[in-house]
Amino acid sequence: MYEVKTTPDFDRDMKELDQPVADRIIEKIEWLADHPELLKHPLKHMPQNLKGLQKYKVGNYRVLLWADRNNKMLTLYGVEHRRKVYKKL
Repeated sequence: MYEVKTTPDFDRDMKELDQPVADRIIEKIEWLADHPELLKHPLKHMPQNLKGLQKYKVGNYRVLLWADRNNKMLTLYGVEHRRKVYKKL
């Protein structure tokens, strides 16, 4: 099982979501911590400070995260609706 760490941006994004959506995202992240092999493809053409960032789909939302396989850690960067997510990057 991977350890899960959040960033202040992720925490802020989660507070803005409706509670049922936030609960579903938390449930999926916990599941993903047990199944990190599903994270295989980092996003392409990212700025250097976001290199290796990956996305995980949860309904209409995208969870942005880094998977550190050496330290068995998921660092959650943010969560956004699919229409807005790539505009922020």
